[in-house]
Amino acid sequence: MNDAPLKAAVVGVGWWGRTHVEAYWRSPETELVAVCGRTNRERTEAVARQYGARAYLDIGEMLEHERPDLVSVIAPDGGHYLPYKQVLQSGVNCLVEKPLALDLAEGKELAELARSSGAQCGINFNHRYTTPFQCLAKDIAEGRIGRQYHLLWRFTGGHYPEGLAQPLAHLLYMQCHGFNLLETYGGPIASLGGHASDPRGTGQLTSAVLSLRFASGAVGSFVASVDGDYNNPDIYRLEVMGEGGRGVVGDALGRYEFCARGASRAEVYTPTFFDDEGRQFTRTTDRHIAEFVRALRQDEPVPIPLQEGLRALELGLAAAKAIIESRVVEVGPASGQ
Repeated sequence: MNDAPLKAAVVGVGWWGRTHVEAYWRSPETELVAVCGRTNRERTEAVARQYGARAYLDIGEMLEHERPDLVSVIAPDGGHYLPYKQVLQSGVNCLVEKPLALDLAEGKELAELARSSGAQCGINFNHRYTTPFQCLAKDIAEGRIGRQYHLLWRFTGGHYPEGLAQPLAHLLYMQCHGFNLLETYGGPIASLGGHASDPRGTGQLTSAVLSLRFASGAVGSFVASVDGDYNNPDIYRLEVMGEGGRGVVGDALGRYEFCARGASRAEVYTPTFFDDEGRQFTRTTDRHIAEFVRALRQDEPVPIPLQEGLRALELGLAAAKAIIESRVVEVGPASGQ
């Protein structure tokens, strides 16, 4: 590709769709050429006018007329399959939102389309682009944590009532971040088992606890719930403990702590007063899109390939199966390995 900005389009004009719209609009590396809504023409045209793009209500028409270099696709959690499939079949570079799908057969089909299309396809596990997680990645890469013993994930934000009837659906759409983060920093998960509760007697298992074994020999704990409240403190945590020390992301945006084994005090990162980007969750997508565009320009693999979405789906479904059948499930390697 030449030095001209890449032509970018966004499918989805809701709140998170506009996060992608603004990221492309702000970037000097991209030119936002089009936005595509589903049914709301008035809102789609309003977003297009605001950001100097053209408005569409049909994905195929947008792809044919605009011929973009890359497309972001954002849709409600239960409606990813059809728009993702249409864009993947077009062979255009794309960045899709998590979860990849809620059905394993659909997820595998989408991953195969991504593989065979010849395009670069990524998935927006944007938590990895917060500063606390980048601090953790650095400490792991530099060997400060060392051989890992135990990992802990806990995310108990409130999304109740769930809008999806699928049992333990929150393990697929909300907690896919946790599965991806645990394997990013701890390596492959080899087996898991767990329990869940239905505190309201509605038939929805809204809180779950998993026990994990990693291929490395480390073990892990996974606490997942939609029964919490986003207004409560300390609803989000990832810990990695090893022979060299322990790294803790105590908030996706606000805090990282490392304590070396035997040290008398911890090193702590928190955003400074003027660190506006570090305080904004939506700006993590800006960071990911910047890396995604850089990979396209340099003809390198995208930073978070779409296949990682399939792996998170496989793990979420395995966890739900283990809970429902009350047994430990061997999950094996990722699909295609």
